[in-house]
Amino acid sequence: MADYEVFLLAMRIYISVLIFIFGICIGSFLNVLVYRIPLGIDFKKGSSFCPSCKHELKWYDLFPLFSWLFLRGKCRYCKAKISPIYPIGESITGIMFVLSYVIGTGCELKLALLGYFMICSALFVIFCIDFKHMFIPDSMWITILLGGIVIYIDSLISNGWDKKELIGRIVGSLIVSVLFYLIAYIKPDAMGGGDIKLMFAAGFALGAIKVMFALLVGGLSGTIYLLVTNSLKKENMKKQVPFGPHLAVGIFTALMFGDLIINWYIKLFL
Repeated sequence: MADYEVFLLAMRIYISVLIFIFGICIGSFLNVLVYRIPLGIDFKKGSSFCPSCKHELKWYDLFPLFSWLFLRGKCRYCKAKISPIYPIGESITGIMFVLSYVIGTGCELKLALLGYFMICSALFVIFCIDFKHMFIPDSMWITILLGGIVIYIDSLISNGWDKKELIGRIVGSLIVSVLFYLIAYIKPDAMGGGDIKLMFAAGFALGAIKVMFALLVGGLSGTIYLLVTNSLKKENMKKQVPFGPHLAVGIFTALMFGDLIINWYIKLFL
């Protein structure tokens, strides 16, 4: 391996580590959003506090991931256990950010990377809030739409104007969201408005083909979840289950691996 290739690999690893650290810091903020948005607490006001004793946390209590490990998963002040979901969420965000750099932009530091970060952050918040509280905040699908616009602008800068790409993104915005709207119109309890808006935004970010793939993965994820939970809990399948978390899984899968999987599938028939 040439010296230049070694240097390039080392730089990519170094940047990936920095992005992971940046990602877990953003993940810490996303944990705040997941906790505060459902309670109607303004995330811009007030310092972070322990959910158990309400003690205001100091700056040295807020190092993402490392504070939880150092404190052994307990509050410094009341010794109450801190859920491992917080460091897990921070780690997941860091991993998503690294994948955005390695796969999303091919290890290039360009404008599209910001769009990927925005989409991944919003998907994480949507997954957590919709799973527990069964609603999707408007601010999150708007963030995904803005992230898609940033990615599209980067494409314009890099590749120039492409009429087919714009049409694909517009069709992507409508192809699933309109279907969801019709389902909700026919049977209002079957589909939430948040799911419709989520797929509208995701459709622009992904394009027509990949948003259909995202729907397929989301449907498969939801089906597996229903089968497993109903088998373990021995409940009937009439219980309402939020679709947003599974759509978030599908959207992220399509965002990162959609082109690879779709191209592999097409080659099977060539």
